[in-house]
Amino acid sequence: MFSLIITIISIALVALLALATLYYGGSAFSQGSAKAAASTVVSQAQQIAGANTLFANDNAGTFSPDVATLQTGNYLSSVPTPPAAAATGSWTIAGAAANNVTLSLNGSGAQSICTAILKNAGLNTTIASSATAGRQVDCYGSAAPYSFIFSSN
Repeated sequence: MFSLIITIISIALVALLALATLYYGGSAFSQGSAKAAASTVVSQAQQIAGANTLFANDNAGTFSPDVATLQTGNYLSSVPTPPAAAATGSWTIAGAAANNVTLSLNGSGAQSICTAILKNAGLNTTIASSATAGRQVDCYGSAAPYSFIFSSN
């Protein structure tokens, strides 16, 4: 009987500890997921930009018109899929004269991911309404969808 009482008290304490962790640490979990999604977005953009640089080296300095061409040309094994919290769209390449990889951030966590991208890049975390020239990584827009751009030039 004594061990049954001890077991019930232990289960109640573990449940109470789990609830307290969720209540007091909930923001840490959501911030962590935004940071992870931001890192994924930037990493995927770097991968596409690197493949596009290889494409340009093989094609007289002309960058690929789209991401699908990089895949069919075996520069990418597959087109990276952005995190669902970041975007529901797909990657695009801006112009044949530049190696700018863009993504429209319109997922459920778009604003927090955009802020995390700016913070990870060491920039002001206030989301500007338009792109700032000269940045390798930028996230901007006045409301969702926000625009993410990675420039390797």
